[in-house]
Amino acid sequence: MINFGIIGAGNIAHAMAYTIAQMEDVNMYAIASRSMEKAIRYKKQYGMKKAYDSYEKLAQDPNVDVIYIATPHSLHYEQVKMCLNYGKHVLCEKAFTANERQAKELIEISEKTGLFLGEAMWTRFMPLTKKLTELIEKKVIGEITFMTANLNFSMMHKERLINPELAGGALLDVGIYPLTIASVVMGDSIEHISATGVLTDQGVDKTGQYTILYKNGKIADLNAGMCSFSDGNAVIYGSAGHIVVEGVNCLRSIKVFDPEGNLIEEIKKEEQISGYEYEVKACAEAIQNGKIECPEMPHSRTLQMMKIMDTIREKMGVIYPFEQ
Repeated sequence: MINFGIIGAGNIAHAMAYTIAQMEDVNMYAIASRSMEKAIRYKKQYGMKKAYDSYEKLAQDPNVDVIYIATPHSLHYEQVKMCLNYGKHVLCEKAFTANERQAKELIEISEKTGLFLGEAMWTRFMPLTKKLTELIEKKVIGEITFMTANLNFSMMHKERLINPELAGGALLDVGIYPLTIASVVMGDSIEHISATGVLTDQGVDKTGQYTILYKNGKIADLNAGMCSFSDGNAVIYGSAGHIVVEGVNCLRSIKVFDPEGNLIEEIKKEEQISGYEYEVKACAEAIQNGKIECPEMPHSRTLQMMKIMDTIREKMGVIYPFEQ
């Protein structure tokens, strides 16, 4: 049985605690929050053994095997580093860090210590994502030439997203999902990235448009933002039809259309706890097998995504205060 601890007590921590509490072979053991009152509420709600008002105290608990980090992006680097230095395996929420430099340093620690370190990009672990990959490999719509993907929510009221000190902006929070689905479909052999964005008065991106040209001549046109709503879908165009992916962050269905626009196949997501169970299971299996990364989301893929987002931020003119 693998004991999980959670650092951070926001909404995503609720989803993860709820998920782990219903799974076998993993145990929802401890929670740490800056508020002891909040930590105790979590402990009672999900049947945990321990509640802490200090992240470091949780990392020092000898009974905690792996720590899931569910705090704002700007805190991931220091918290992952602390957990690794205390000998804990780590599953860190996306975006993994604020930039590629931070990610490289953490991965080097993982490699030196032999401790598992993974990015909780849940989309990569979902069964429907694997189905999509199979459809692409089988060329059910022929040769793919172009795709679009978007994800927008109205979230300008959230402090963690508008505050540059917290690595705010749409890119790291929601832009990473269209970028991820583009990576799944198109691969990572990139020739050029174009990007433009509308920034807030505080200097973070509230909406962005990213166009990626791949070395094989394919193009992905992607959009993300935090001041409006969109359908959150992807459309993949090929020489023999097109595919519509509903839900680029949490895939709900895949629809395959022929050249005349007729629906020829639809694959819907299977019944699940929340969608987080797939990354938890993969993380636990990797730890049990003595691996330091998951095949679904290896360190190389995390570094590639951080590099892409660094490039996009540079083109949009977004620099976090702690990077200066």
